[in-house]
Amino acid sequence: MSMLLNPYAFATGGGGGGTLPPGATSFLDFVNGFYYAGGSWQSVSAMLGGGFDPSAISGSGMYIDFSNANRPTVIGVLLTQLLAGLAAGVTLLFEVSTASSLGGFLIFISDTGNLDTAGDGIIVSVDGAISDFIALGLYIGTPVSGSGVHKIAITLNRDIGGGDYEYAWSNDGDAAETQSVSYAAPIMSDVTIGHDGAGNGNTLFQTYIRSITIYPAMDPADLPALTA
Repeated sequence: MSMLLNPYAFATGGGGGGTLPPGATSFLDFVNGFYYAGGSWQSVSAMLGGGFDPSAISGSGMYIDFSNANRPTVIGVLLTQLLAGLAAGVTLLFEVSTASSLGGFLIFISDTGNLDTAGDGIIVSVDGAISDFIALGLYIGTPVSGSGVHKIAITLNRDIGGGDYEYAWSNDGDAAETQSVSYAAPIMSDVTIGHDGAGNGNTLFQTYIRSITIYPAMDPADLPALTA
């Protein structure tokens, strides 16, 4: 199959094209091989490094499981954009697919990229929780469960005034659940996807990440439409 006809040809380099979702600032479409950040289409190898294994990408998405070697770390312009987004408030939309129950870290944002050594961090668990190292602990009443495709939208560090910052979660069209804290997110430097950077058993379980889309922070009322 020619490179022009093969949507996965850009999984390891080159660049790509596609359609950026309206309002998004970054987009990783692992199913179709389209990757966008910093105002232009990129190769996935310019966005993911560390223990990233390009062979984990297929027509089903990017596979992460405790038994495979794929342990991606966000790098380059995507890391810069994501950390700047966190400081300003950011919404992340994940589309995932699993043949089994969900478990593990969906994303881990920290000051070291390693759960064992981090002094500050924000943990998003795929089955329904957002927590940090201070006081945040948002646990979803109706979490993601069961096989199939799921959409999960999370908002981190949205400034709601009065010195308060809001976190929110919606999956599969459900009304968003929220929690606010009285402090801004600490300055972070590292982001891992699907694992904790330390090998402590927090890796995703038999999960394909189909896409990741990054937006400026959204109102919780807008999240159900994003995940429907």
